[in-house]
This record gives sequence, structure tokens and C-alpha cells, in this order.
Amino acid sequence: MQTKVGIFLYTFIFSLVSLSQSFEGKVVDSKTKEAVPYAHISIESLQLNATSDSLGTFHFDQLPAAFVEFKVTAFDYRPVLLKINIPTTNSALFELTAQHILLDEVIVTASEGKLRNENITSIEYRSKNSLFESGATTMGEALNLMAGVQQATIGVGIAKPVIRGLGGMRVVSYWSGLRIENQQWGEDHGMGASEVGLQGIEIIKGPASILYGADALGGVIHYLDEDYAPARTSEGYFSTRFESNSMGTTSQFGYKINKGKLKFNLFANYINHADFQLPSGRYIQNSRFWGANVKMSLGYRKDNYVFNLRYHTAYNRLGIPGHTHEEEATTEDFLRDLRSRRATLPAQLIFNNFLLAENKWFFKRSELLFQLGNTNNFLREFDEKVTIARTRLRLNNSTYNLRYTYHILSNIDLKFGAQGMVQTNRNTGTSMAYLIPDGNSVDNGAYALLSATNKKWRFQAGLRYDIRLITSFRPEVDSALTTNLDVNPIDRRYSSWNTSAGAVHNTKHTTTRFNISSGFRAPHLAELLANGLHHGSSRYEIGDRNLVSEQAIQLDVALELHFEHLEIIINPYFNRIQNFIYLQNRDSMIGSYKVFEFRQLDLAYLYGGEMGVHYHPHRIHRLHLESNFSITIGQDDEGNALNLMPQPNTNNRIRFDIANKQKFQVKSVLLEHQFFLPQNRVGMNELPSEEYHLVHLALDMGLRDNEQFSFKAGLRNLTNSSFIAHLSPFRNLGIPRPGINFFLSIKYSFSNPHKQ
Repeated sequence: MQTKVGIFLYTFIFSLVSLSQSFEGKVVDSKTKEAVPYAHISIESLQLNATSDSLGTFHFDQLPAAFVEFKVTAFDYRPVLLKINIPTTNSALFELTAQHILLDEVIVTASEGKLRNENITSIEYRSKNSLFESGATTMGEALNLMAGVQQATIGVGIAKPVIRGLGGMRVVSYWSGLRIENQQWGEDHGMGASEVGLQGIEIIKGPASILYGADALGGVIHYLDEDYAPARTSEGYFSTRFESNSMGTTSQFGYKINKGKLKFNLFANYINHADFQLPSGRYIQNSRFWGANVKMSLGYRKDNYVFNLRYHTAYNRLGIPGHTHEEEATTEDFLRDLRSRRATLPAQLIFNNFLLAENKWFFKRSELLFQLGNTNNFLREFDEKVTIARTRLRLNNSTYNLRYTYHILSNIDLKFGAQGMVQTNRNTGTSMAYLIPDGNSVDNGAYALLSATNKKWRFQAGLRYDIRLITSFRPEVDSALTTNLDVNPIDRRYSSWNTSAGAVHNTKHTTTRFNISSGFRAPHLAELLANGLHHGSSRYEIGDRNLVSEQAIQLDVALELHFEHLEIIINPYFNRIQNFIYLQNRDSMIGSYKVFEFRQLDLAYLYGGEMGVHYHPHRIHRLHLESNFSITIGQDDEGNALNLMPQPNTNNRIRFDIANKQKFQVKSVLLEHQFFLPQNRVGMNELPSEEYHLVHLALDMGLRDNEQFSFKAGLRNLTNSSFIAHLSPFRNLGIPRPGINFFLSIKYSFSNPHKQ
């Protein structure tokens, strides 16, 4: 009997283990059958990349004997994804179809490596180069280019993304698989992510709780790092950038090396800006900021095992403009005739550390992913005293993510897994005041997700259950500083089931998508127990310990039309949120600060949509025309408008590629126009906002005989428009955004092959 059991266990384990083997492929044109040279082939799950040679062939060593998905892209061809069972196939022919408009980005993280027209949820991806092509100063400014996304900014250095009218704790951020926690309950607390070392950004719009857990009612933002260098090569770059408006500089460095089994990436940057200049010629007092980032990735692969270790450390000093102790503040109080970059108060000092250890195992019909991560955020806000912070908060968050994917058939996948995090938030050291008490939060969730493909259809359905435990207790500090706190401890348990279901149907010229998903968000300690001055937001906030969980359900529909020279996307949505938590101006003062308190609506509705157009005429091959429009309407169950709904807006881009034989070449010219319509549908005690236009011009340049050097130059806010965005906390203070800004950047890149 023991012998039979042993034989069974041995057979079962051997059926899971995948041995490694080599793989050869060839890329050809589907019509002419001619080779496609210099095509890019990648296996995202293994972080492997290759380029086809002049005969269209490529080679990979030591692939696991498992289901492996290849991504093949080439200029002027439609991207191809092909899942191959390596145990039965060690070579393949990849046929690419010519396509004039190349809009089908391959989304990796959220949609499990599906082409955009195969995604069931509403996802938008932009490469870092595309986002910063028109000279955006910060990540927040760059994200405004994406349909349905706007920013709530304090000055320039502090920005919070708002997706379809929802931001803050309703938007969850991930860095290459690690959930970022950085006191995002505060309006004045930024994203905590840097563009250094990024390859692109992916945004999931609407509830995304099945794979990402609680809180993601508005959506998920993925900051995706650059790939490792191709096998047995090293590459890197140096770049520097200057901006006239703030006399600011950004210097970056990147280096990547791939030794085969072992890979390493290193990135670093330093940013320094003085006060920003307004269209009037004056300066926003204390809008200066500086920061430094270092990011490292170490990868190892052998047979069926892949390991990645990622670390990111960042230190930022951010001036907080718009601060005053005057009861009757005017715009003049925040403007100066001379700029400065000298460190002054008030200011935020933020130190972030992110660490992620990722393990992947590949078996014959399945994959196993296990991630352990930690984020640590140390926030200090200084008001009047240099040596004593008004607020000192240390947030530590440890996470785990376990996911098993089983390929039932080549077209049917089942994923199930568990996620969780343990979070501690502490008032530390000597502070002048306390806004929230100390607290702990523990999350655990389990889910299952089934995906199936049948000819032109793809279906997906999922189920998840989450539990969150929240406890609070009084900080161990001088009681005189905590007399305003609600120090009676809480010990709460919040839980919820969530589901999602959807389908996508593809034909030659159309893509139709339908998805319905739910999500939940437990109230935060700040919403439950806050009672004090929120220094960065210049207001007094009062929580409500009786708040209950928000519950959301969103219907998302999309129609895409694909033609040879034209693509049109229409994407309406409807989001219904029960127990909607919001901040209400109480129309009273404590000292010189307005009082806001957290309240809850029985029902809130957010609905609207996005529309996008891309036109690329064949007769003018170098011309690209892109445009998108987005609108969000928010109201309660009685039809009253919600506060802080973004302005309807359009983003329009015209890019013309230039071919010339000059030694110094202008490769492309980009003209970008953003139009923000007026927002007159406002909530209680909220001011309306006027329309405004922004025009940006950018040139991409290089040297004919030396492709290692590249140059970019241009003008942001070309017309020197004076405007105040509706989501800006400075609207009541009358402080506009920066004026015209000339930018110039120089980049030197290098690449070296290594001996076999």
C-alpha cells in the first residue's frame, strides 16, 4: 500500500514539474510569407526578450516545459499573442498581419497579457515616452493625457489621481505588483510613485476588487517598470532636463545588464525646482520642491523558476503653498515678486521605501505566483517650527499575494488565490498636534476567476471575499496634544463578497465589451476618528465613528470600430455607490480654518463615459491625429450634485513624423491641445469653475550619424493661459496654475552585447 501511495505521489509531482528546453521561432508576413526582420519577441511572465534576425528567426534557451505565452510586435504589423505548450512544441511560425494604425497595446498586468481588444475590463495603457512626450513636469501632469483621468494638485509637486470622479483611498496604486500605501487619505499626500525606471502606466477604470482587493472603487493604477535588457547584453542611459518656469532640473541615470540567468536593473534621479511662475509673471510662494529616487531590480531564472527582487527608495521635500494663518486670506498673500528655492516652511518631508520579493513556478499546465512585499512611509509636516514637526506619521504595510493559474484547456484558464496585508500607522516622536489616533489594519481576501475563449468571444467571471479588521488606540504622547482626538478605541470588522462578470466579442471591424463588477471600501481611521487641523489641506477635519462600508457596482460597456486608417472607441459607464463617504463644508471656523466633517450618503451615482478617435491617413503616412473626450456626472439619489466632480475635457494630439537627411534632425513635431469645459454642476458650498485651454508644442530631435544622442524641446502652456482647475484645492484662494514653460532635455543611450 505504501509503495502504491509513493508511486502515485511521485507520478503526481513529476506531472507538475516542468523540465527546460530550447525553442526556435520564425516571424513572417501572413500574406507574402516573407521574413519579418527585427521583430520584438517577449515572454512577459519570464521577463525574456529577443529580436528576430534578418531572416526573421529567433531563439530562446531553457524555457520551462509549460504553457508559455509569446508576444510578437513589429513596426506596421498588428501585435500577436500566442500561447504555446512547450512540452509538445519546440518551434513555431509566427504570422503577422500588416496594420496601418497600431493602437492595440498589449496590457500585461491587469488583463493577464491580453491585447487591448481582448480585455473585458476598461483598461488604458500609455508608455512613459507617450505620457511625457509633450513635456509634462510631473507624473500627475502627465496622467491628465489619459481619458477619464484628472489630478487634484497642491502646487506642482503634490498631485493625486482622480479616475472617473473618484480619488484618494478609492484609487489603489501598484508598483510592478506591490500595493503602495502612503497616507493616501490626505488630500495633500501625493502618489508616492516616480517616473524613473518606468516603462508605462496602466489604469483600470472602475471597481477592480476581484484581483486587487478592497478599496479599488474608482480604479487601479499600475506603475510598470522597464523590462530587463535582452539576454547577454547591457544597456543604459544618462539624461538631463531643464525647465524655464521653475528653473528646474531633472537628472536621470539607468543601467541594465543581463547575464542570462541573472539580470539587474538600476535607476536613479534627482529633481529640483524653485518656485513656479504664474502667467502674470509673479511666483507661487513656497511651490518649490526637490527629491531623489533610487530603484533596483534583480532577476534570476532557472528552468521553471523565476525570481525577482525589487527595491525603491525615495526622499522628497515638498513646499506647501497656499498656507496662511490669516482669517481673511486673499490671493495676494500667496504670491511673490521673486522666486526662491531655499528650504522654508511649511513643508512636507516624505521618506518612502518599497520592497517586493516575487517568486514564479511554471508547471506543465499551471503557474504559481507568490509575492511578499513591504512599504514604509514616513511623513513629517512642518508648520512654524523647524525642529518640531506638526505631524509625524509612520505607516508600515506588509503584503502577501498568492495566485495559482491552471490551464484547464488551451482556451480555458482558472485562477484562484489569496491576498492580504498588515498595516500599522503611528504618530511618532515629538509633534505639535495630532489629527488621527494610532491604528492597525489587517486585510485578508480569497478569490477565483475563470476565463474562457470561444472563437470571437471571450468570457470572464470571478468571485471574491474580503475581511478587514481595524483597531485604534491613543498615541503614547503628551495628553495635552491629543485632547481633541476621539481617543475611545474602536475595534471593527468589515467584510464583503464581490463579483465580476463580462464578455468581449471581436470581429474584423468591431469590438464589443460588456462588464459588470462590484467593490467595497471600509472607512479609514481618518474618516472615523479625525479631529484636528489637516495642515496640508488648510482645514479642520472631523470624523464620524458611525460610518459604514461603501459598496459599489459598475456597469461598463464599450464599442470599438477598427478601420484601416481610423479607430473609434465609445465607452459609457454607470457606477452606483451605497453609503458614499464625503467631506462636507460645515460653513463654520475653528481659529482661521474652515471646518469640514465626514458624512455619508445612502446612494451616490457616478456616470458618464469616454470617447476616443485615432486617424492615421495612409496618403499622409507620417501624420497621426488622436483625440479623446471624457465626462463624469455625480449626484445623490435626490439628483443633487456631488462635490469635486472633474470638468468634462478633451485631449487632442497632432504628431507629424519627419524624414530628412540633415546631420541634426527634427524627427517629429507634436502639437497638443487640452480643453476643459466649465463645471457649473456643483455641490453644496462649492464654487463653479470656468473653461480653459492649454496648448503644448514639442520637438523630438537627434543626430543622423549618432543615434545614441536624442534631444527634446518644447513649450508647455504655449499661450500662457491663466487657469484654475476645478479639482484644485486652491480654487477658493484664487491661485492659478503655472504659466508658459520652455523645456529642453538631452539623453545619451548605450547598448553593448556580451560574448556568449
